[in-house]
Amino acid sequence: MAATSSKPVFDGATLSPKLKPKADQEAVSLPIGKTGGGLDRAYKHAAGKSSTYAPEVVDMIYHMSRQGVFDDGQVSAFVEAKLMAERDLARQIPAATWDQLVFLSANLTRLVIDPYREKCDSRAVIGPGRPRPLFLAWPIVFGQVDFSRLPEVLPGHIARAAAQGDLAVTVAADLPRDSTWAASTIIEVDAGSELVDLATAAAVQITPGPGGRFDAGQTQQTIEAVHRSTDAQIPVGVVVPAERVGAIVDATVGLGIDFYVCDGQWTGPDRPTEIFPELGAAPRLEVLTETVERLRRHCQEEHMQVIYRGGIRGGADAGKAHCLGATAVTLGLAAVIGMGFKITRIDNEKSLIESLAKSRDPDEVQSMVYNFAKSVVTEVTMLARACGKSSVANMEPEDLRALTIDTSAATGIPLAGRDACFREPADLNVDDPGVPPVAAGH
Repeated sequence: MAATSSKPVFDGATLSPKLKPKADQEAVSLPIGKTGGGLDRAYKHAAGKSSTYAPEVVDMIYHMSRQGVFDDGQVSAFVEAKLMAERDLARQIPAATWDQLVFLSANLTRLVIDPYREKCDSRAVIGPGRPRPLFLAWPIVFGQVDFSRLPEVLPGHIARAAAQGDLAVTVAADLPRDSTWAASTIIEVDAGSELVDLATAAAVQITPGPGGRFDAGQTQQTIEAVHRSTDAQIPVGVVVPAERVGAIVDATVGLGIDFYVCDGQWTGPDRPTEIFPELGAAPRLEVLTETVERLRRHCQEEHMQVIYRGGIRGGADAGKAHCLGATAVTLGLAAVIGMGFKITRIDNEKSLIESLAKSRDPDEVQSMVYNFAKSVVTEVTMLARACGKSSVANMEPEDLRALTIDTSAATGIPLAGRDACFREPADLNVDDPGVPPVAAGH
């Protein structure tokens, strides 16, 4: 009888199972979550050459979206695979990224929270002082993707997953939404633009004008217009790019807003134009640190919420953002990858969009996005308990250490092994001359 060959299962994390590596190429190990009797087959990965979304990261996202919840044996194998993949990475001095922050080991600073006796609270509230605050069952928001340029059905898949998990989705004001859209929606509007109908908005966040230039007077007028349109019932926030953080926070902190959105991918004077800004550059972590520093200067750290967006790939990244002061984090490209489409290239937007245009079962896509978000929050709460916290909101900078001087300088986290912080405090007493002072009484 002739030998028959079974077609390998395609999961987006492995391509060309029998592809032979070139002479100057090393074979990649089996993807995370896969088992085999040897590593004699080479694998070409879908991640392309993205530094942020490396092959191990894409493997992790696929595996988390497929599984959702792990038993103890799966968690052990999964964590071991991740650690081994990180250990095998080439040694180099990377830029300040989430990978260069590590959690302190359990029991070094406080006792670990026993999950069998005390649950870890993962809820978040944006604008608790408003009559209609935004409640999140998990500290997760979907966004940082230009949904208007994605295949038409994809925003609906994400919205249904958000509604299932009692989360929120950030969309542009002009994105069409049908009657089946049930997710809490954060509508993003440009300062100075004409307001759309905000009747269905759970919150509103205001960005600098289309050119990216911040105008304090224009932003103040837009904030007041939003309050009039919504009867001041819902939270209102301001987007803070990585450039001129201090000027924007100083000029808007007294204007009756409730939260800030720290955009780590908005790294230049102009707003990113990519569909997936996370593919353009590594996130600027200092935007979160400096925003929290400015709020502390104005004695508003306990009263303002902060949503961070930029390069969040999983629960470890999200937990580190919470330690730095974030109330919630935004899942963008990671959520799109978690849909489980057969992505052949992730470093090319055109190719990526073509992959996302393929037909899929809507219920399956929704389930995978929901599973990925659930896996993220499970990892966050696990890290919070390991740091001795009974609530994600209680995570703090003291739970982290930086691995490089650049990361310490960007985040204010002490360098591991030296316990020395290399962040130079900004001059918080000098107002930006390019921003007019805010009138007293606001």
